[in-house]
Amino acid sequence: MNSTSDIQIQRPIDLRIVLVRPIYERNVGACSRAMSNMGLEKLILIQPQCEFTIEAQKAAATGQKALQQKTIYNSWDDFFKQEPDGIRISTSARDGRGRQSRDLQETLRNLPQTSPQFKETTAEPLPIHLFFGPEDWGLSAEDLKYSHICCSIPTYGENSSLNLAQAVLLSLFIFRQTWGGEQTKLDGQVENRRDSQGPPVFPDETLKTWLTEMGFDLSKPKTNVHTVLRRMLLQNTPTQKELGVLEIVLQQSLRKLRLYNKFKKTK
Repeated sequence: MNSTSDIQIQRPIDLRIVLVRPIYERNVGACSRAMSNMGLEKLILIQPQCEFTIEAQKAAATGQKALQQKTIYNSWDDFFKQEPDGIRISTSARDGRGRQSRDLQETLRNLPQTSPQFKETTAEPLPIHLFFGPEDWGLSAEDLKYSHICCSIPTYGENSSLNLAQAVLLSLFIFRQTWGGEQTKLDGQVENRRDSQGPPVFPDETLKTWLTEMGFDLSKPKTNVHTVLRRMLLQNTPTQKELGVLEIVLQQSLRKLRLYNKFKKTK
């Protein structure tokens, strides 16, 4: 893991999201999307109370991988038979007897120092299971017995209960903020975006050809439709990918323009 955090994790982490008895398939799909946002793929379901149809896929949107590769267990016994041993952390928004919840971020910050498993000298990833309960009442007292630590996700309003997918997304954000990871570089983030591909090349000749085929006069040396359009398109500092899309659009419309103009001449 490339860490952007000040906490040094010596052993690789294998974080797995576990949904216990989820009720709504759309929430499971949205959890898959949240996992995709945060760079995780291992989704485990224990006794799901829903079927998975197109609704789950719609909610997952561009984050389908965890949903498609999900592992389903019919019971806690099946879970423990198949899953590797590691650290099990449950999340709960409720207080009370048997629910001595700790702050999730504080727990994650302290684990490398307090857990002997982090200090084992092995290249094998350390499995960490992060549990989330069903949407109606969350994890039961019986469920909590299967985890090592019970944590709360921070909120700042009177309502401390989170939607399942929101809870997963917020927890994973806290995980990344605490233990690090390689943050996604967006096209709009100009840092290092040209290093691997060289400077972006503007499709100048294609633009001129396209405008000429459209019937515009480009003979004026200083100000014409070409210079105006070029200036407008370059104002936002487009990336190589964006300029490539522009090239494709211009080339496709050129082919259609030429066919149209050829057809007109035959009339």
